[in-house]
Amino acid sequence: TRGAIAPTNTLGVPSVAAQSRALRVPVAVAGAKMGVELFGSQGSRSPLVNWYLYELGTPFEMAPRDRNPHPFGQVPCLKDGTVEIFESGAILLYLAQKYGGLSTPEAMADVTKWVVWANSALDPILFLENERGQVIGTRMTQNPKGIQVLEAMLGDGREWICGSTFSVADVAVGAYLLYMPQFFPDLDVSVWPNMSKYMLRCAQRPAYAKAYEKETPSIIAKCQSYLKK
Repeated sequence: TRGAIAPTNTLGVPSVAAQSRALRVPVAVAGAKMGVELFGSQGSRSPLVNWYLYELGTPFEMAPRDRNPHPFGQVPCLKDGTVEIFESGAILLYLAQKYGGLSTPEAMADVTKWVVWANSALDPILFLENERGQVIGTRMTQNPKGIQVLEAMLGDGREWICGSTFSVADVAVGAYLLYMPQFFPDLDVSVWPNMSKYMLRCAQRPAYAKAYEKETPSIIAKCQSYLKK
């Protein structure tokens, strides 16, 4: 598959060794024609798409915002040849199918439900927004049922959302959870120890650190502090 790095596991993410090699390769080469263009900004949620692209080892370039084809002018938006996609979940699922080796409905089933859940259910738990889309609070202080279920699930011995293998589902869920230390630094996440350990595992991945370069040291430190309580 164009832009992918072998070997790739069954959930669409290269092995750790292949991933490490990929992170040593520049994302864009001067003068090279890039197939994947990402329209986004560090201050938005688009870096989670960068994270997955780095996990896959798929070459891409950050495109100028004035060429953004998103019909509402928002980010993230991705262009791959003639294909244009917006909404982070839709972008992740497209990349998983085209570059992650998840090319059948059966292969997509496990990850799709979690990517959709992250966007439709986890997002409104984590982020209360006003009419302008600005984050003004969180429902996490209420220990919502969805978080209780996630905490219990992460305590059943699994390392990642879909079991023992990291997947695009972890990018969708993990990225949203890791926004908590940034938006709500005073929130005591230690009350969910399994989730805290999971967040730390996600934040320590090389591809995450590459996508969230400036934020990662403080996020890791925060996650480690949750586990000391």
